[in-house]
Amino acid sequence: MAAYDDFAWFYDRYWNEEFHSAAFPILEQILLSRLRGGACILDACCGTGYLAGLLTDRGYRVTGFDASAAMIDLARERTPRAHFEVADIMQFRSSTRFDAAVSTFDSINHVLDPSSLAAAFQNLAAVLKPGAPFAFDVLLEAAYQTNWAENFSLVRSDHVLILTGTGFDFRTSLAHCRMTMFRKAGECWKRTDTEVKERCYSSGEIDSALHEAGFRIPVCYSARDLGMAGQLGESRIFYVAEREGA
Repeated sequence: MAAYDDFAWFYDRYWNEEFHSAAFPILEQILLSRLRGGACILDACCGTGYLAGLLTDRGYRVTGFDASAAMIDLARERTPRAHFEVADIMQFRSSTRFDAAVSTFDSINHVLDPSSLAAAFQNLAAVLKPGAPFAFDVLLEAAYQTNWAENFSLVRSDHVLILTGTGFDFRTSLAHCRMTMFRKAGECWKRTDTEVKERCYSSGEIDSALHEAGFRIPVCYSARDLGMAGQLGESRIFYVAEREGA
């Protein structure tokens, strides 16, 4: 997870709050309104813990996990009232049974093949109570054809970030983005180069993986219809699926 470790600081500074400030009102509508006060929520692929902080501020008990140790370090600093673990979504295990789970900011698109997606959903289902809801968002193909692959640069006195989208491959359903990062430490600059990949899943693939994992037929919502404007909401869908058994 070196790519996400190196990117953690930039992600936390420039994207985390912006996205979750727009996503949280949506989660209040489609997920939190269904939960009792003090419910236990699992934040899967929690990043640097911004969403976990919003949830703990509302009185929920939150456990978050992410495969990036650097992301988790920042999450623990930001939201000390939540519990965080370094874990991959395909291998996460817990003896706790949660009242709900959430995974945001197209984290599910970072799972790169259908068998891994099914394994991820199975792991989440295994730690949810019967009937517990699981909410997540994904990007559709149109998002990868447009803004996701746009080039972007950010230059400050002590850090620089350059994103170069290399496009969407229709044959593999994979999108690639190269990142070049510079951060100044004293008189020295550190450069890191990495590549991030995301996979675009069809609704049929998502429904099949959820069903195989033991979730009921999900309800889908357009992010735009629920108020997420601009580039963040473009071709983004929120899913809510209930674990079977209740």
